[in-house]
Parts: sequence; C-alpha cells; structure tokens
Amino acid sequence: MTYQFREFRDDDIASLEALLKTAFPSFKQDNMFIWKYRLNPSFANSLVIIAEKDGELVGSNYWILRRLQLMKNLQVVAALGADIAVSPKHRGSGVGTKLLLYPRLAGTFKKNKIVVSYMFSGQELSKRLYKPAAGYIAAPSGTTTYRKLFTCDQLKEIFQEVDLAVRSSKELKKKAMDVAMSMSFKLTGVPEFSISIANDKISLNEGETEKSDVVIEGSLPLSSLMLRGDVGAGEVMKAFLLGKVRVRKGFRNIFKIRKALKLFQAALNHKSSA
Repeated sequence: MTYQFREFRDDDIASLEALLKTAFPSFKQDNMFIWKYRLNPSFANSLVIIAEKDGELVGSNYWILRRLQLMKNLQVVAALGADIAVSPKHRGSGVGTKLLLYPRLAGTFKKNKIVVSYMFSGQELSKRLYKPAAGYIAAPSGTTTYRKLFTCDQLKEIFQEVDLAVRSSKELKKKAMDVAMSMSFKLTGVPEFSISIANDKISLNEGETEKSDVVIEGSLPLSSLMLRGDVGAGEVMKAFLLGKVRVRKGFRNIFKIRKALKLFQAALNHKSSA
C-alpha cells in the first residue's frame, strides 16, 4: 500500500473528526474537536499531519505548541504530540511511525521554530512505537518533590535574629568577637550570599564579599539546615570530611568556621528560649 503524508487542510475537518471519534471515545462528546483543535490558540494547519490512501484520510497526528522555560533566561518553542490516530484497517502498516517522523523530515518543526518535541504515553506504547519510530526517550516513572528550604529574605530574617541575640548577650558577644571574619556561600541552586561577623555585629548580604576570609561550597539542603542550626557542629565537621560541604578558600580557618556555626546555633537557641 502507498500512503501519502501532508499537512492538514480546512476541507479535511469532517474526515478528521470522524477518524478521531473512531480512535478516541472522548471525541464523541459534543464540540470536543472544535474545542481541542479549532479553538486552541496555538492551532496551526501545519501542526496536524494527515495520512491518506487513495484519497481517504486514514491517519493523523496533532502537535500542540508549547513554550518551555529551560533556564531563567532561556525559553524555547516546543511541540506536544497528541492524538496520533490510524484507521483500524490500516494499522500495522507503518502509518503511525511515518506520522511521527513527518514533522522532522518535512521541515515542519523547523518552520515553526520548534526545538523540542515530547509526548505523554503508556510505557508499552512508548517502547513499541515512540522510541523505535522517532527516538523518544522515556522519562523516569518516579516523581520528585522539591521543597523550598529558604530564600535570601528568609535567611536575612534568621540572621537578624542571630544578630539581635548576640547583641543582647555578653557571652555570645564575646564569642562573636573571637571568630570575627567574613564567609561567602556558593550553594547549589541558590544565589550567592555572604555572612559577616565583625566585632559584635552579624549581617547577611546577597552576593560574595570581595575579600571573604572563607568561601564555602556545597549542597543546598545540608548547608541550609546547617545555617539554621538544625545540624550539630559535629555533623558539620563530618560533612566537611565527606566532601558534602567544601571550603574552597580559607581552609586554615576550619576551626573558626566550626566556632562560627556553633555561635549561630547558640544565638538561635538563645532567641528561642528568651
């Protein structure tokens, strides 16, 4: 059998709607085709691929335009594959595979400035069709939940409390004067910030201090818990030894760093007991 593949034309509407009603029960609902296709703000004839045989519409694949934010300053045009349908008597003839490949081979994606294409599918269909036909890679089936541990504003508030506690306690003030220094933190996933301990004043600022005595790098979760006093000084030292937190500069101050962290924890405990 010889099949022809092309972009959708307005006179295909009746045949395409009939095919979709055969393939997908949801399209039997009133106005489903109009709502999903014609009324979609991103609808374009070129994003509906048609397969026909002897003038009969026997297959289709619909691509929906999306914009993906990959980075803070990088947004790309993407295509979400949807509603790949083949008439029952034409299944098993490679029509579905060619429908998937057509937008790339015919330059449809390039014409629409699409740089990423993706779709949602059951694992079996992905393994049987999408991967061998078009090279789609199945995403992990698990779900990752992210929890915001802190923002710079929240951290500033914490260290305002630390500063207030130090100023109100002679014992803490003495400890602060003993560990006077500046520490810059470069943590994965958050903006850089620095903590300055000068005499009896403790302050936190966004950005790296130009002449920091210490620069600390590491994972966000452990470092945030460490700064908030949720991890003991012993655990912090263990984290340094295991490489989870690294001192990029000022390693000679390692014991002062330990004292500083103990000071933060003591100040937070002092505030909570006040």
